[in-house]
Amino acid sequence: MILLDVGLQEPAAGHPVPIVHAPDGHALMLESCLQQLAIRPGRWGLHLHITELTTLQPSLAMLAALCALGHLSRPVGVGATASHRSFMVPGSVAGRELLTAVAEVFPHVTVAPGWPKEVLGSGHGEQLLTDMLELCQGLWQPVSFQLQVGPLGQSPAGVMVRLLAASPWATVTVEHSPGQGHYASMWAVLLAARAVEKTRVYYRPPRSYCQDLQADIGRH
Repeated sequence: MILLDVGLQEPAAGHPVPIVHAPDGHALMLESCLQQLAIRPGRWGLHLHITELTTLQPSLAMLAALCALGHLSRPVGVGATASHRSFMVPGSVAGRELLTAVAEVFPHVTVAPGWPKEVLGSGHGEQLLTDMLELCQGLWQPVSFQLQVGPLGQSPAGVMVRLLAASPWATVTVEHSPGQGHYASMWAVLLAARAVEKTRVYYRPPRSYCQDLQADIGRH
């Protein structure tokens, strides 16, 4: 899965344009990125992380246009840090608005909501889980819950089991914040996630560990 952090660029004239925030700080046009990825070999999917509400509809409209042209053959997830009931946080994308925009503009995606970091001080409590499951109840699209967890070496197996039980099409992506724990303990988290479910739990390593991970894969 290729993660694209999507924002909006205001040109001097014309309509705002969805852009991708690259790791080196540069901004790339979302349309150009999607077209280039479409012709690349490989079976990976795409995950568009929406960083602000104003980016949502233009990004979905672009996906719909590319799909109509036959330029969107890969599975696509569209997600955001959602705001809803017990995890209502100013500045986050309203959960209902996220689902409404997906349904009205381009529904052929995986919906990938996550919780605001501001509400996760005590972990993913019961009310946070209940409200997220209520938000996503009844969706016909697949749902991929974005799970921000504590230090490396800790794995919220119970939370993952609860989320996966919501639907046979639900998946969970586990992510740790950069700087928590250490690289060696990442493997313990991967094994713990695999013990919960072998095909529906994914792991997104901190960006700073990607080179170390690639080196380990190369050695083994």
